[in-house]
Amino acid sequence: MRIWWFIDFKAKISDKKYLRIIYTYFFIITLITIIIWPSKSFDINKYSITDLFLIFALAHFIFITYFSSLTFSGNLIAEREFKIINLARFSPFKIREIVWGRFLANLFYFIFILLILFPFNLMISFSVDISKIIILYLLLLLDSLPIMGLGILWSTFSNPSINWLLHWITYILFIIFPFLFPSTFFLFPLNNILWLIRAESILYLKVNFHPSKDLPIITIFYLIIFLISILIAEKRLKYYQGVDKR
Repeated sequence: MRIWWFIDFKAKISDKKYLRIIYTYFFIITLITIIIWPSKSFDINKYSITDLFLIFALAHFIFITYFSSLTFSGNLIAEREFKIINLARFSPFKIREIVWGRFLANLFYFIFILLILFPFNLMISFSVDISKIIILYLLLLLDSLPIMGLGILWSTFSNPSINWLLHWITYILFIIFPFLFPSTFFLFPLNNILWLIRAESILYLKVNFHPSKDLPIITIFYLIIFLISILIAEKRLKYYQGVDKR
């Protein structure tokens, strides 16, 4: 695969539109830390570390999943400048290179965001085992996988209203609905995060997730959604490419 996706990834890192989003999120989570910290001297012994890890794990989950849905579906303003349909019509790259290149560029950008957040997570999770933060990151990427695949598929719709509607339907189905009904189905992304932060003992929620049994199932299920979405997206882009050639 050609290296164009790496150029796209580097452009995202230096793009001020993307940087403003990251800085805004940093400001929000820093403000939350200052507001909820019960000690004016920031005495670490006067705060429940588990509660703090819970708050930031949920904040990262909401931010990463929503931002991934927005970015992969092409609804972010910065993404609209380089629509995947235009790449299929006018670029010299093959359809598969375009689809997988867009996926890799965005995926590495999200890994870049998580790496930036890592020191901050260490600071606010000072007594939490570092392995929990790594597990949180892996679960965030796993939970975002079907959203990423569906987002690429939605980006192949030329009508921006349909694209925006499908983006929100996906987010409501995978993110908002599980928040309202967390014990409904183990396949929903939120359940594994609630399990990790021990929400049953802290928030008194019934968490429908058992890692040894459910994690392999949701991994396969998310991969199937992702791959089917990618294959359909490739077929749709081949149609646009064919129309332009005719």
